[in-house]
Amino acid sequence: MKAKKVTALLLAAVMTAGIVSGGSLGRVEAAEDTAGEWATAAGNGIELPELEDGTLKLSVSITDYQTSSDGKRLQQLWQERMENYLGCKLDITWTRTPSLDYADNELVVLQSGQVPDVATVTKGAAVNEYGEDGTLLNLSDYSDYMVYYPEYMKDTNGGEDFAKNEDGSMYYFMDGFYNPKNIEGAQSFADFAYRFDILKENGWEPPTTLDEFTKLCEDMKAKIDDGSLDLDYVIMNSTKDYSLYRGFVGIFHTWDCLYYNDGEWKFGPLEDNFREMLAYLNGLYEAGYIDPEFSTADFNAAQVKATTNVAGICPTLWSGSAAGWNTASTDENMEWGLAFLPENEKYGTPWKWGSRQAGKSLNPNMGIYVSAETEYPEYVVAMIDYQYSDELVEMMNWGIEGEDYTVEGDTKQFADKYMNAEDPALAVADEGILASSVCRSGIAFVPLDFDAMLEVSSQSEPWWNPEEGYYVGKYWVETSKNGGEESVSPYDRAPVTYLTAEEKTSKAQLDYGGVCETRVKELALQFITGQQDIEDDSAWENYVADIKSQTDDDFDGILEMMNENTVK
Repeated sequence: MKAKKVTALLLAAVMTAGIVSGGSLGRVEAAEDTAGEWATAAGNGIELPELEDGTLKLSVSITDYQTSSDGKRLQQLWQERMENYLGCKLDITWTRTPSLDYADNELVVLQSGQVPDVATVTKGAAVNEYGEDGTLLNLSDYSDYMVYYPEYMKDTNGGEDFAKNEDGSMYYFMDGFYNPKNIEGAQSFADFAYRFDILKENGWEPPTTLDEFTKLCEDMKAKIDDGSLDLDYVIMNSTKDYSLYRGFVGIFHTWDCLYYNDGEWKFGPLEDNFREMLAYLNGLYEAGYIDPEFSTADFNAAQVKATTNVAGICPTLWSGSAAGWNTASTDENMEWGLAFLPENEKYGTPWKWGSRQAGKSLNPNMGIYVSAETEYPEYVVAMIDYQYSDELVEMMNWGIEGEDYTVEGDTKQFADKYMNAEDPALAVADEGILASSVCRSGIAFVPLDFDAMLEVSSQSEPWWNPEEGYYVGKYWVETSKNGGEESVSPYDRAPVTYLTAEEKTSKAQLDYGGVCETRVKELALQFITGQQDIEDDSAWENYVADIKSQTDDDFDGILEMMNENTVK
């Protein structure tokens, strides 16, 4: 169980040629027998130039995650499939760097101008300037060698505009994600955690409305005060790194930084909705429901609080947190569980943050670039494009049918040898299978298959909803099912906005972690704790002026710039 908990934490932080290992050679050779059934570039109508000796030589620099793909079975299969697709031999010199070190140095490599033929990138659009100066290949010039990537471009919210620059250029392949069952769940801040054991003992249920939530807090506090409930407080925070209000912004249909809503860009913390939310939280605080250390206790302290009866509700947490607390607790009767956000009747279905897109989609933060100096760009573009094919995505995420997984109807399931392992994610990672998320075989990033990832990398946790009562489910699935389509927040489906490097710098001041949002955290805390009166209009006006004064540029001008540059 502890190994599973460690893997879950690593996945939250991650999310983001070899030789065959002993005992796997026979399996690789068996897979080779089906090579004729696989696609080829020639079969797709792609004409590639002739290679000397029929061999494509490349230098490839990739990031390695918790488990390196070097020597893994799926890495070997990737090379065999690529050679079959391209109709040539691959002679690749791999440079592998641990993910954290890679992220620190990748822009240094680009600045040097001495880039490999192909490389992983985790800085997203920051690479565009190196395309503009001629260091990187403009992939749009080689669209005739793409068959599969355009489908990911088309299906992503924003379409081709999302994947390309305003002038139509494209300097990196974006990381792909395949969501075959269209599960539009979220990874965090889409639920509240409750002590299910306490609720069951007292005949309570998780609240479905904000009024019910307030009443539950009142009832729990009354029992704490009369000594019949062994808790110090009703509500705790999971870590000071996330403001307590982050768990509530979606309930009030606002957000804690720059976001898109009702056809325009806005700064959530200046909205009336945000003020209403702060007033509500102030009411909870004044009633004595909230642990006074909610803004100072770090993640480790919160872990202790969750497992030592400090509080019975936590409104800010990541998937896997409840399961982790249950594992860490020494009280066998303690049970943390999850329920979807309670609804504020004024605003309707709460918004959840980070909803997955249906079907195929792209992530602009990570991807693959190609050197403008690579000798055979046609081969390289065709090779990377093939990584987005259904057949390669399936193989890299699931392995070989009959050996690594089985199919029943439209459902795939990993073999018992993986699912019965102490940690299934690490078991598939040992084979180089992408579903682990901690081993990225091929040229990172081959698109992740959501179903495969859920199968081995997502923990089951206790859940509740009004229809099913108490049950066990997986976070991504349950936040999709319980929230429904209406819970997908508008800022998760914002339109494409084209910005220059200078404009992006201006925008960053209003983003999460920017100077304005950082100041919001400081001042909002004063409203929650009553140091400043949230009902005092002059205090609120001073707050608004203070936030706007944090930017080097005109605050309102930044919002105007964002809206002017948004594709309508």
